[in-house]
Amino acid sequence: MASGTNTSTSKIATIVVLIPILAALWYAAPWVLPIWWWQNVDIEALARTNAEAGYTKSSLEKEFEFVVFYNPRGGRGSNDPCPFQIMESTPAWKTAYPNSVDEFELLVRCSLVDERDGEPISKLWVGSVNEEGFFKIRGWRFPPASFGKPKGRPVVVFKGLSMEKLEINKSITYLGNIKQWENDDEWEDRFDGWSKP
Repeated sequence: MASGTNTSTSKIATIVVLIPILAALWYAAPWVLPIWWWQNVDIEALARTNAEAGYTKSSLEKEFEFVVFYNPRGGRGSNDPCPFQIMESTPAWKTAYPNSVDEFELLVRCSLVDERDGEPISKLWVGSVNEEGFFKIRGWRFPPASFGKPKGRPVVVFKGLSMEKLEINKSITYLGNIKQWENDDEWEDRFDGWSKP
């Protein structure tokens, strides 16, 4: 009789210990696992929906390395839904999509989404000055308005663990160079509905 009571007690104790551990793992998972990707990304469906624009399953699966810049329209305190701009991609966008616009020395505003939690790069990482807003990331580029994001802007889903901040010297060089670059904010066909308050 006593051994049966011990078994019941040990099972209850195990359950009491396991429940908080499983709850902690559930909330910690988006820090390391691509939870948002698993729940939201269907490349085959995106390829079917955007076939007329030239997207295929294999092209959407292509991984790029991007340099992105935190440059919200309206300044750092604005509510710009697409505050990041693509500065470079490797391989170049034109090589992946020969019929598209050549994006060499073009700032391309985009929606940026972390594959783990569906959020952009945190403002804690961005810092308080422009020189701190440059990042290198790896990920995929999807058609405008994918996943309910603003129309007119491509959606970049990046691997959160691939994010690295650029060295300050390189960032300062970029800031000097991009003043001469073209900016797609001025293109009517890429209007995403945002306007300064």
